[in-house]
Amino acid sequence: MFNFIKKSLRNKLLSIFIIIGFLPFLTLLVYTLFLSESKIVNKIINEHLERTKVVIELIDNHLVSLTKEVRFLSSLDLMDDLLAEDIDKRISRLLTQKRDDLNLDITFMAVALDSTIVASSDKNILLEKYSMNELNVKNYGTYIKDNYLYMYSQISASFDKTKKLGFLVLKYNLKNLDSYLTHNDTVHSYIIDSKNNFIIGENIPLKINFYNKTNSIIDSKYVVVYEKLSSVLNDWHIVYAVDKSVALEFLYDFISFMLYMSFIIFILIIYMSIKQSREIVKPIEELTATTNYITKTQNYSAQLNVNSQDEIATLTHSFNNMLKTTYSALQTLEEENKLRLKRFTQLIEVFNTIIQTKSEDECINVSIEEIKKLTHKENLHFQKDKNRTTDKECTNLYITDFENDEKIYFGSIELGIESFEDKNEQDFYNSIASMITLQLDKIRLIQRTTSASRAKSAFISNMSHELRTPLNAIIGFAQYMIEYEELNEDQKDTVGNIESSAQYLLGMINEILDIAKIEAGKMEAHIESANILEIVQSSYNMLSPLAKDKKIKFDFIYNNFDNKIYKTDPKMFKQIVVNLISNAIKFTLEGSVLLELYNDEENLYVSVKDSGIGISEDDMNRLFNDFTQLENVIQKSHRGTGLGLSLSKKMANILGGDVTLKSNGIGHGTLCLFSLQIK
Repeated sequence: MFNFIKKSLRNKLLSIFIIIGFLPFLTLLVYTLFLSESKIVNKIINEHLERTKVVIELIDNHLVSLTKEVRFLSSLDLMDDLLAEDIDKRISRLLTQKRDDLNLDITFMAVALDSTIVASSDKNILLEKYSMNELNVKNYGTYIKDNYLYMYSQISASFDKTKKLGFLVLKYNLKNLDSYLTHNDTVHSYIIDSKNNFIIGENIPLKINFYNKTNSIIDSKYVVVYEKLSSVLNDWHIVYAVDKSVALEFLYDFISFMLYMSFIIFILIIYMSIKQSREIVKPIEELTATTNYITKTQNYSAQLNVNSQDEIATLTHSFNNMLKTTYSALQTLEEENKLRLKRFTQLIEVFNTIIQTKSEDECINVSIEEIKKLTHKENLHFQKDKNRTTDKECTNLYITDFENDEKIYFGSIELGIESFEDKNEQDFYNSIASMITLQLDKIRLIQRTTSASRAKSAFISNMSHELRTPLNAIIGFAQYMIEYEELNEDQKDTVGNIESSAQYLLGMINEILDIAKIEAGKMEAHIESANILEIVQSSYNMLSPLAKDKKIKFDFIYNNFDNKIYKTDPKMFKQIVVNLISNAIKFTLEGSVLLELYNDEENLYVSVKDSGIGISEDDMNRLFNDFTQLENVIQKSHRGTGLGLSLSKKMANILGGDVTLKSNGIGHGTLCLFSLQIK
């Protein structure tokens, strides 16, 4: 079938016309048959879900306002009448008036401490006994019993709030909520207590599981939506049921009409498609026959006959003009192809020669020799002066300034040519200039990278060697003193801190040597269960003597930390924390350093806040570069590697976290935050 369409333009057009003509109708029909019902049902569900939310909010506001009314009435000075003998008069009048104002099926009651109803908006229940079991639990609240909602608030003496006089109770008939429901021929609604099966409103026999995750059901007769009430009726649900047949009546009629009309529309589309495809293809077939003749005979003098005045006629005229210019264009193209091929070959040869050079001077000299071969000129030379004037064409060289990320003038090579007659020639020599500048950039970048790498390797090697020797001595002396000297407990703790600090510094030196592994992506975290609080507490204990020596206040807060076992690399985690604390103490002359450990649902945080020298906005990002230190008074007296923050940030990234800095500027302290995803 597809070959039948592919081999004939007429069949393609016929198929396209049929598809274009019938597709919209078919789409509408399919949409109507399969999607419209679900769309309408979903729209009904969404509309009534919105309506339920509005009704729930109205009911919630209504009940909250009644609760506030009860608490307000219980706080009136008038309630002091509970101490008098005529208590049923003024309070009862007030409660009766309030009931009439609200115009609801409700009853206000003032209950004394002996459970006697001493005042009420209903005189028939005066002096009756009230069950006090629900009232003695709280000073105010609500509860539901039978078909009523009870709202109560404790009454205290106005002259002594600690003196309890009784309770003010509002007995609210839940049938009042029927006024918030919708009742008509197509929409039914009711409120139901799913536990006690108590229903307010129209009782429709529906089987609803209120504990499903969905909030709507569709059966053969109704589209049902339901929502859980809030406030005091949190175990109740509001239900809306819409008659399905009435909502979809128009859709079913429209589907019937579409099915009747589909056959007539299909026949009409086929007839019009066949007619139009024949009219379009006929002149094209004639043009194809003439073209085949010209192809076989190579007779470019042949001309096509024009039999119409439409777009096909315009095409025929254009084809005749094309035949006249084809031969001359072929000749010109052949000559240009020979020249372009020659230039391309020369360009490859020049490139292969230039990329072999190892220095800037060699690159320039080799490039000049290659250009001499192309231009056949011998007096070519390289000049540095940008302002020098010459009557010859020059190719300018612009190299990359890697510090500022921009192109700068390097020099120019004189070509010995008066002027370019062909723009392609100019592009050819510009391409050579681009090759030269790329090679110069490559040479300069290799030299710069090699120099930096050597300096960095020498620094790390020297530093690790110089620090390991005294640290090993410190560790040995400390271990000797603990083992053989008679020390008291405080002295042992002090010497123990010396040994642990020295051991950690020795380990840190080894970690510095691993920074190359981090940059190469070869350092991996060894994840295990770790007690984060113990790690941070150990870091705090280790560095507290440093803060004490500088008379800096050093506090550790972990009130907002959920002390659980988290999975991380404890060694990396501790090194990050120690680095941040050390920096804070180091760059704080006086004041305080605050270490805080806390977490939220997604991350845990280690915050180190100091009142030290602060950081300017321009220097903020530079601190995360390797071997970077800022010029300041404190830095001159504290030599370091400049790897602390850089290594900490890289390790934090390996653990799935980050290290960030915040400061209001020089002299305003610094906040360093280490965050780590709990997952």
